[in-house]
Amino acid sequence: MNGQELARRIAERRGSRPTPGTIYPALRDLAVRKLIDGTSDGKQVVYTLTETGKQGLVEARRYFYHAFGDIFEDCKTSHSV
Repeated sequence: MNGQELARRIAERRGSRPTPGTIYPALRDLAVRKLIDGTSDGKQVVYTLTETGKQGLVEARRYFYHAFGDIFEDCKTSHSV
């Protein structure tokens, strides 16, 4: 995705669209940390996860589930009848 696509997807999930002043510094930081690669596509840059970024995502998901998974399990049982 390019920066505009990322901003749109974030807006769909969060309800508010991040500004370019938020998105592009974050993308630059992720690139410096070698978590994403940017490839020019005309005037735009398309970003993809690197292998390091993919592994970081797997680890972040695992950590999130370990830390908060019981909350989701509680929600499932409290909404079941």
